Amino acid sequence: MGIIKNIEQADEMFQKGSLYVPMFGRDIEVWIENEAGIDYAERCAEHLTALSDEMIDTICEKSVIYYQFMLEEWGDFEEVSGGILDEIRNTIPEDAEGRDILKYITSPSLYILSPEADDIGYSIECGCVWEPEHGLEIIIRNNTVLYVGPAEGLGAWEDDDVYEIDY
Repeated sequence: MGIIKNIEQADEMFQKGSLYVPMFGRDIEVWIENEAGIDYAERCAEHLTALSDEMIDTICEKSVIYYQFMLEEWGDFEEVSGGILDEIRNTIPEDAEGRDILKYITSPSLYILSPEADDIGYSIECGCVWEPEHGLEIIIRNNTVLYVGPAEGLGAWEDDDVYEIDY
């Protein structure tokens, strides 16, 4: 028996289970594309649960940059933002940094799609108060954090230049 628990068929394309992820300090949903297979999903799950401190710190640093960028963006549109800036400020300190940002990431879900190489690749989609519409997406391939930013549904197998962010 693997580390992904309670695996069941969710729909015609995905199986769904749960996994305890130390970085988040809780169980998260795991969505496994049927074609990816359980063995590959277990490899991805093992990778995620054993991320190096350096990779976790990179994810946190990039999440903070995204948060700070969105604070500025919402500030530019404060008159029409419907109070989102007040909600953000009441939820997260403006000077949040490092791993503290993980406390403000909600509902993480791991997505494992069919591999396009003999590599490990997956994405994690999360909620975050600083971008309620698009949330936060983290994409990892092997030992590289490819992307941390708004959820775009990119997956781990795009060309590297697709993951570039302008902030």
